[in-house]
Amino acid sequence: MLLANDISNLSLKTLFKFTNKKNLNMNKLSINQLHLIEENRDICENKYFNDLLLALMKVDSKYLLWPYGINTQMCERVFAYELYHQWRIVSEYYQYENLIINGEIRKDGSIYRRVNNTVVYPDLILHEQQNNINQQIIACEIKTVKSIESNNGKQKVLKDLIKLGIYVEDLQYETCVFIQIKDQDNIIEKVIPYLKKRKNAISNLSKIYYIIKDDDDISYQNLELLLA
Repeated sequence: MLLANDISNLSLKTLFKFTNKKNLNMNKLSINQLHLIEENRDICENKYFNDLLLALMKVDSKYLLWPYGINTQMCERVFAYELYHQWRIVSEYYQYENLIINGEIRKDGSIYRRVNNTVVYPDLILHEQQNNINQQIIACEIKTVKSIESNNGKQKVLKDLIKLGIYVEDLQYETCVFIQIKDQDNIIEKVIPYLKKRKNAISNLSKIYYIIKDDDDISYQNLELLLA
């Protein structure tokens, strides 16, 4: 798997490398491969996920981490605003029809006549409108690596992944994405074993992706494969 679900163009398979994070088997894209995401969009089974990867690649590292006095600072909201901006540019370039990108909008499961009255506020979503269950495309949850490194950080990741599974089940999202901002000290290698032991709590693993945005690179994998 390269750009999205089961890319069939065999010539692409030599273009993308795996991360060197031990035994994680995540796909890796670097900034010098940006043109490949654009050039091969039409062969992707999931064009909208491909476009999200493109927008992520275009988020400059200054929106991930910046000097703050004698220390450094990162903020989920700063990153999310820039990703929203880049995603909007991509969506306008490809002329999305009847789709919009929203941030932290209320999504209510009762609208879809579900048994569970799920009320959530995804960090970013791509959809047509609130009432059209046929056009709920992508939902994203975002966490900084500093948040994940905190005492209950792994539990926060698990909570978000459980929510993403619910978005698929109750809100009928086609694809859901967890975005980790940076990977200091290879925190991902501590998170994945924790998640593997608790993966039964997460539904719809095959429709969720785990993405790490780290300066000029992104690493990503389908959650079903990542937690296998």
